Amino acid sequence: MDDSGKLSTHFWLAQGMARTVGLKLPAELKAGRLDRSDLAHFVAECCCCDRTDHCISWLAVQARGAETPPVWCALKPRIEALKETA
Repeated sequence: MDDSGKLSTHFWLAQGMARTVGLKLPAELKAGRLDRSDLAHFVAECCCCDRTDHCISWLAVQARGAETPPVWCALKPRIEALKETA
């Protein structure tokens, strides 16, 4: 996968993980609780994670949402911190 494909994949995985626990990253950007640099760090951290297949599988069965990201999610601390301020 080329870099742009990897970035796109992880951009959507990061958004999906946040959305599953009730956060909408675009709304967080608009409200000022997240800036573009923060979003870039979200995606970069997701790109560095080697559990992409686990993430995809986990997201696929979360149609009703979840309270928190799974314990192995690289974004869990960031998502939980952002959720506390939302």
